[in-house]
Amino acid sequence: MAQIFGDKLLMFHASAVDANTVTSADNGTDIDLAAFPAKSISSIVAVNDGIHISFLGGTKYEPGTLAATTEQDSDDTTAMVNIVESIEQAIVIVSCTSGKEAAVIEDLWVAMNSVSVGPVLKFDAVNSVYPIENVSGVAIRRTTTSISVASD
Repeated sequence: MAQIFGDKLLMFHASAVDANTVTSADNGTDIDLAAFPAKSISSIVAVNDGIHISFLGGTKYEPGTLAATTEQDSDDTTAMVNIVESIEQAIVIVSCTSGKEAAVIEDLWVAMNSVSVGPVLKFDAVNSVYPIENVSGVAIRRTTTSISVASD
């Protein structure tokens, strides 16, 4: 059977798009509508009463900028230090019935790979309409926070 997974679009409608809508926010508020290709999923992790779906390339900026710097050691030798700065991935938090986290992950996987499900899986918290069971809401986090890691 042909792979369907890469052809799906996951749409998340958290609240009405209005003048307060933003394109990035660390706290998950005011990002009202976002869509990501299913093939961009990098991980799905269960938490109490929900799942976190991380998406590669879900930020405005290209992650993984590498910069090399040099520092002088106390014994006058030169040390090379590599610094990697990366932007966090976009995350969607799907709220669900407690104890049903594994079922939500499984049902999402089945829907993404189904030939009978349309090309868009819309999680619509505004109208409480979801493509899978046991879902009760969504929040979207598309952050501009970066992290720096240094090594020598």
